[in-house]
Amino acid sequence: EEEKDLGLLVNYSAMELSAGVVTNGYIVALNCIDWAKSRKLTSYDKIITSLAFSRFCLQFLVTLDNVLSKVYPSIFDRLQALQLYFVIWMFTNQVSLCLASCLSVFYCLKIATFNQSLFSWLKLKISRLVPLLLLGSVLYCLVTTVAFTLFIYSYSVSSHNSTDLSTNSTMSDNMKNLVEFTFLIHSVGSVFPLTVFIASSVLLIISLWRHIRKMNLNSDLNPSFRNPSTDAHVRALKSVMSFFIIYNIYFVASTFSIGNLSYLTAEWIIKVCTFVAAAYPSVHSIILILGNPKLKLASAKILHSANSDRCGGPHG
Repeated sequence: EEEKDLGLLVNYSAMELSAGVVTNGYIVALNCIDWAKSRKLTSYDKIITSLAFSRFCLQFLVTLDNVLSKVYPSIFDRLQALQLYFVIWMFTNQVSLCLASCLSVFYCLKIATFNQSLFSWLKLKISRLVPLLLLGSVLYCLVTTVAFTLFIYSYSVSSHNSTDLSTNSTMSDNMKNLVEFTFLIHSVGSVFPLTVFIASSVLLIISLWRHIRKMNLNSDLNPSFRNPSTDAHVRALKSVMSFFIIYNIYFVASTFSIGNLSYLTAEWIIKVCTFVAAAYPSVHSIILILGNPKLKLASAKILHSANSDRCGGPHG
């Protein structure tokens, strides 16, 4: 039974890793090729390229954790190994969350229509502010991770100096304290990007909903009135709402996948949260590809070429 579970875990993790590598690697590669040709990228491309790269790293890290923790169950029994993993995971995950928030802010300022002067000013300046947004996101995550690292280092030193360190109970308490503190820091550190993401997404959803309702009202009052942008706005609304749902599900799943919290004793809940967290980097990237004309067209050409080569054979 355990071998069967291990096989399923490895296969599932391999599928998640493959999907993450293909989707996020595709976004990064295509935009890097475009940059090499033209020496410039649009603001949107800068954001999704940075986001895809961070998710590529996050996907690899989470998948590695899933496999190693099952193949080598004792790999994180040492406090130092667990500390190192949490530090790397904390930074990578925070960067992914912050960059996703940047994308939501960019969508909001580019698409939403509000009459406030500050919003109008940001709408004009957002393209120039994108590099600062990206840099600020990385610096914010770096500060959060450094603070976390310094704390666990001081905690490790104090634990090492403890006269009871040799007892199993003390080691177990140290592990439990580290996990719970990681849960706390991750939650507190994610409050700002989560708040920014929710605020910008809600504003965008409200703006799109109002615009669609106004166009439908005009269409009802005047049957000859037909605005071809209605379908585009509906698709944009669906895309934003799916992004909103997926982001929040991932936030909850990644937070509770930290594991073994005193009030989260069901192992299957932790497993589900871990698998959901591992699937997020590829699922949303697929949505980004399908919603972006350039990425969608390039992927269609690649698939068409692959199918032609496979079906045509040597005479194709």
